[in-house]
Amino acid sequence: MTSIRRSFAFLAAAALLALTAPAFPAAAQDDLYTRMQRVNSGLNSYQADVSVAIQMHSFPYLNQTFEGKTYYKRPDRAAVQFNTVPVIAGLLKKVVGQTEPPSDWPKLYDVTKTGDDGEHATFKLVRKKNGRIDHVDVKVDDKTATVTEMTYFYKEEEGGGSIRFTNTYDQIAGSFVIKQQTGKVDIPRYNADVSSTFANYKINVPVDEKVFADS
Repeated sequence: MTSIRRSFAFLAAAALLALTAPAFPAAAQDDLYTRMQRVNSGLNSYQADVSVAIQMHSFPYLNQTFEGKTYYKRPDRAAVQFNTVPVIAGLLKKVVGQTEPPSDWPKLYDVTKTGDDGEHATFKLVRKKNGRIDHVDVKVDDKTATVTEMTYFYKEEEGGGSIRFTNTYDQIAGSFVIKQQTGKVDIPRYNADVSSTFANYKINVPVDEKVFADS
């Protein structure tokens, strides 16, 4: 189960990715970079209902859906609480909003803008410290300046493979919030699809610190 936990830990960042201000020093003069910094500048907190469906195509061949709530508080506090607490539900807490926000990317990665087709820009993130991940490919919507896809590629000496997630958004009270997030795990010994749906957002509401301590 430890390997499952490590795999899922990369899947969900999207909810947090949409809520924090990215910083790409090499792209400082880029209009997209400037607009990305302004995305959700007025969003300080939220809570929402979340439904997470997981289908494992490798052992233990799970096919189950979990219901709960997700919380966010600026600058980088995120938590998920499920209505049930089996082991797998505890692991799935790592699937929603638990990866590093874009504002931290320059501290962790060498960031390069690799292209822009007029609809989506692409970035390549290479971790500064040696680890299991070779690089991360990021896709950003030119129109909304939101992160629509992230793919983590494992090093060949770690067995290769990738973990990808994609995001779709709603705009509520002037903020872009995740409506749907889908993830694909394709690494040695683990192959799974994860789908998270978010609803009933409450924007800029008080969030008790206890929810973060319990997650």
